[in-house]
Amino acid sequence: MPTCVECGAPVRTLYTQYSKDNIRLTSCEACNEFADKYIEHDFVIIFIDMLLHKPQVYRHLLLNRISQTREGIEPNVQRFAILLILFEVYIKWFRLETYYADHDTAFIQRPLYFQYFYILALCIFEFITFHLAVRCAVRWHSLHYRLNYVSMALIISSFGKMLLILMVIWDYKQLEYSWLVSIIVLASNVEALSGKN
Repeated sequence: MPTCVECGAPVRTLYTQYSKDNIRLTSCEACNEFADKYIEHDFVIIFIDMLLHKPQVYRHLLLNRISQTREGIEPNVQRFAILLILFEVYIKWFRLETYYADHDTAFIQRPLYFQYFYILALCIFEFITFHLAVRCAVRWHSLHYRLNYVSMALIISSFGKMLLILMVIWDYKQLEYSWLVSIIVLASNVEALSGKN
């Protein structure tokens, strides 16, 4: 059932479509606001609101935009998770290359495919461990979330990891501010998980 992004109350419908280009947003009976204003917004506005940690945007994405199947993760979210893992591999590889550039180590002298698969395995292990730890914490605290919702919320709210590409593009020798991006991602994760309530 669709959900109001402002108060979290269930609504019958998010909009009424009169013609192809003519829709009218539904007002929520509980809070008298538009049930989901993000239906009319483009992706840039949604991305900016995600950066601003607005809970309404996470409700829109997780409760109204993604199909609510009982089990599993939606295919688009799965593809985004794979993209995040591959991006993390690239960032870790870049860090290792810059760190070990001045050092003569056995890791750098290994073949490229060995380096890539080693870092890929490490990133997959980190990804799975983080998700399992959060899911166990949610279950331990007896919060009433579906576990696939927890995973999708964590994946979508980890979009901030892609901000590190700016540091690579602008040729920073060290990723000094990557800790700041990690804090942004963690805050986004918390906001996405609290956005359901």
